[in-house]
Amino acid sequence: MHKINENAAVAQLSEMFALSMGFSLKYAQQIKAAALLHDVGKQSVPSVILNKAGKLTPMEQTIMKAHTKMGAQMLSGIPGQFGIIARTVAEFHHERADGSGYWGIPISKLPDYIPIIAVSDIFVACRSARPYKEPWPLDRSLWHLATLEGTQFSPGTIRPFMRLIGSIRNMPGVFALSGHIAT
Repeated sequence: MHKINENAAVAQLSEMFALSMGFSLKYAQQIKAAALLHDVGKQSVPSVILNKAGKLTPMEQTIMKAHTKMGAQMLSGIPGQFGIIARTVAEFHHERADGSGYWGIPISKLPDYIPIIAVSDIFVACRSARPYKEPWPLDRSLWHLATLEGTQFSPGTIRPFMRLIGSIRNMPGVFALSGHIAT
């Protein structure tokens, strides 16, 4: 249940971020739906790896990385533009601005929704408990994102994200985000 809440938070945050960046409502809703499915490939990863408290071995890292390709394959039956977006998100949400992501593709060569989902995903991961870490406070999470701008995240992505977080931080009843935005 916890991971579902995280996926919902990534999805809602991605939609809000897309809207704040000037994307149309229809496009932002497609981004939200695709973000909800971004980690579907983790169903193919053994729970012993997903729940490991320590560092993954090289073999475990290879298996974990494969969740992106498996996710894209699992979503291959979805037709149309949304199918393309969902598969692209599943496959490439771990790519980085500097090209050092899972598959070595600079984020600038990917569709404009990938950086939105990548930032939202890492932010929610920072704010969430993991077998190897406690949830980070909001300030530490935002600082962490800022340190990754230009390497993991595209330049110019983090400041608008921080403005978004500031604007929704005190909004009561923000659907799946309540536990991820509060201090």
